[in-house]
Amino acid sequence: MKRLMLLAPCAALFACSGSAVSLQPGQWETTVQFTSIEMPGAPEQLVAPMRAAMSAPQTRSECMTPEQAANPAGRMMNPGGPANSCQYTENTFAGGTIRVHGTCQQPGRGSMQMNMDGSYTATTMTARVTSEMHAPPGTPGPQAIRMSGTLAGRRTGDCPATH
Repeated sequence: MKRLMLLAPCAALFACSGSAVSLQPGQWETTVQFTSIEMPGAPEQLVAPMRAAMSAPQTRSECMTPEQAANPAGRMMNPGGPANSCQYTENTFAGGTIRVHGTCQQPGRGSMQMNMDGSYTATTMTARVTSEMHAPPGTPGPQAIRMSGTLAGRRTGDCPATH
């Protein structure tokens, strides 16, 4: 579940294609930092180490192909692969505005509601992200994890050549 929490907001980075302002393909560096992590009903000795680990900036770098830059929806619609089923109440990535609000069902892992609101240019993006994950029914321990934080992304250059 911890890995999912790190990857979901990064996957949310690539929401839905739009017009006017387009993302430039190339190498992108994305940093997510959570400023609030809550686990209702969990003892503080369980929550404190998670807060310490998750509040550190999580940075990743990946190549965005021209196809992905032209239609970032492919990345958002299935953040964990084809096994996820996501429904969106809003999915905007157009004209410099990012607004993505949706819920994904994750077989064996429960559900996740995510929201991302921000802005972007061809080579940068910033957003406020929130997510709430719910464990599958009958799972022992905390049943929900709520997180909020920020996402910042920037194009760092061309993708490395592959051999």
